[in-house]
Amino acid sequence: MAEVLTHRASLVLTTLSVLALLLLPTPAAADTITILTRAAAGPDAAAIQSTVDQYRADLGGPNNGITPGSQPGGRREITWDGGGPVAPFATFISPMTTFANRGNVYTTPGLGFEISGQPAPEFGDINPNYPNIFTTFSSPRLFGVLGSNLMDVHFTIPGTTDTPALVRGFGAVFTDVDFTDTSSLEFFDLSGNSLGTFFVPTFNNGLSFLGVVFSETSVARVRIRTGNAFLGPNDGGDIDVVALDDFIFSEPQPVPEPATMLLLGTGLAGLGATFRRRRQARRGK
Repeated sequence: MAEVLTHRASLVLTTLSVLALLLLPTPAAADTITILTRAAAGPDAAAIQSTVDQYRADLGGPNNGITPGSQPGGRREITWDGGGPVAPFATFISPMTTFANRGNVYTTPGLGFEISGQPAPEFGDINPNYPNIFTTFSSPRLFGVLGSNLMDVHFTIPGTTDTPALVRGFGAVFTDVDFTDTSSLEFFDLSGNSLGTFFVPTFNNGLSFLGVVFSETSVARVRIRTGNAFLGPNDGGDIDVVALDDFIFSEPQPVPEPATMLLLGTGLAGLGATFRRRRQARRGK
């Protein structure tokens, strides 16, 4: 009877081990991931408002603001408008952790970042012509990269700067996109694999919005390319200088821990092997 019970226990443990391994999170095959994009461009905020609102609906509510920790659902938004119209422009080094309370940390190979402000809104402190070409979606401030046209958005658990998180969607408002192949969003998974590059629609001296939603919560980082030149030179001819406004993204979620399930599966398999060895030893007596 003891041998029968031992055999049953071994079978149960072996089955649980297999189930544990089957439950390990695995990357979704590329052909099973569906992607939704929302894009619009026009002369002012009203021209893209409905598309931005539709993208918000795609991600779901509520807007979780600066609530610490990962929430079950909803989204986060960054408008850069803290301090209102009287706020002075502000510069930041890379990595920029100012908005880690919303689950974003920014890096750039350039000099850093700037949020526009007084005494010359829309980056008039960098070039006096920029207030004539840049406009805002949510007034009164814009966001820009200094010394580069590239930046990376790293997703973290809101309230932390070094705990990675994953999202399923990210969108941004761009201003003064002139060329069809210069401004873009490229999405990456936790291993650094590209999930796709998407180009921003154009509108000279206007606003453009691009938002992407994936069926899987698999995005760890987004690379933003703004035009083909960094803030500084005059815009025109072959030079496309672009700034940024609102960021909208799904609620950052914790990274799955497959190692935990793997250890569980390995441990159960080991227990099963122990039961089998004991049964064989009894048979040999």
